[in-house]
Amino acid sequence: MNTVQLFKSGFHYVTQSGETAETIIHIKEMKLVKTPKMSSIPTLLTNGKSIIGKMTIAVGYFGTAAALILDAQKSWDNLNTSSGIAKKGSPADTQQMYLDAVDLRVKLMILVLFVDVVAISNPDQTADIIAKAGLVQKKTPVRNTQDISVKAGPIPGSVIVRRKRVKGNMYLFQQNDDITNLKGWVTIASSTKSKIAVIGLTPIKQYWFQIALIKGSEQSDFTDPASIIVQ
Repeated sequence: MNTVQLFKSGFHYVTQSGETAETIIHIKEMKLVKTPKMSSIPTLLTNGKSIIGKMTIAVGYFGTAAALILDAQKSWDNLNTSSGIAKKGSPADTQQMYLDAVDLRVKLMILVLFVDVVAISNPDQTADIIAKAGLVQKKTPVRNTQDISVKAGPIPGSVIVRRKRVKGNMYLFQQNDDITNLKGWVTIASSTKSKIAVIGLTPIKQYWFQIALIKGSEQSDFTDPASIIVQ
């Protein structure tokens, strides 16, 4: 298993396994960009040409990815050539075509992940950035804000955390005792109920809570944190 770690964000990577046409490419789910179709070789060539071409033109957005774009273009050229040869070639020529297809898929996913990171880093230009790359923005649940409440629970050291109920969703609850520590958020519950009781908290101490919606494989943003000083 070969792993390529992209950027230093900690949540984007590509892994490639296998050495033949059976190669599988695993992509950790991107946040903003919908993965383009790359199943068949004709589709791979068509979408690859579009992505590479548009990113090459939009240098104002993707100039820092020039080397990645050039690398993907070389892989596209290789597959375009080998796919033509394989139509009347030997089994070895067909195998080379599949290997070139795997290489291009990896190179294109690196570009797509680059676009995803750029879009995340520029929230006020997200739609424009994704469109400039010839990609499609992923559909996500409506932003989940201002719908959380926290109040004292029935016993000392407890609180009730709730969110306005949304039909068909699950709820992910997180807790933090230091709002300045972004890594301090701890998941305390995942539930079909929009209200939970949290016990065992330290009295006269402030805690923050946030909730995200989960529907199928998609998760919303967390609410803005709500805090309470535990009684």
